[in-house]
Amino acid sequence: MSENAPVPIDENLLHATVKLNTLLFAGVCGLMAGLALLCATYLSLYRGLPNPGHYLNLLGVFLPGYSVSTGGAWAGFLWGALLGAISGAVIYRIYARSIRAQVADYFAGNRSEDALEFAVVKLHGHSLGLALGGIAALGLLITTNWLVIRGTADESVHAALFAHYLPGYAVSFPGSILGAVDVFVITYLLCFLLGLIYNGVVALRQNGAST
Repeated sequence: MSENAPVPIDENLLHATVKLNTLLFAGVCGLMAGLALLCATYLSLYRGLPNPGHYLNLLGVFLPGYSVSTGGAWAGFLWGALLGAISGAVIYRIYARSIRAQVADYFAGNRSEDALEFAVVKLHGHSLGLALGGIAALGLLITTNWLVIRGTADESVHAALFAHYLPGYAVSFPGSILGAVDVFVITYLLCFLLGLIYNGVVALRQNGAST
């Protein structure tokens, strides 16, 4: 192979790597979400207020079996682990669509395979924004319309508070669509900004290391 020829990408290796990382990321997200809900529930019980977990109990509307109790805490752990794992898998699979292009661009600079050990994968703000924004918007859309289907929309005063931060949002089908659009745009812009800042720091670090 000539020195100027690009290094071929092993598609099987890349696919296996993405698959493994998807499982790992999903597992980590699921464990963190489950433990977070478990700890929050036990913390509410430990504080022993007159009405412990007043706001956490609202999750029982969306998570069957959950409540601020000893048994409900473990039901919350299972729900958190399941939803966290699904969200993590979807996020990584969408984001992974940009990895192949990054690897190809990296080797387009005629770098050797040994140099991959020191490579840094940059954040692709567009893909990350689509993944997180899509999940956040879908979550708001589903939960809001679940309240509508249950017939408790008028009683969902806490959900209605989102209208203070999401223009056009209301606990209704039209309001859920407007709120989902707001959430998607906000999350996408934040992810895009995060990508710019992170990639800028990586570029400065690489430039500093090359001098």
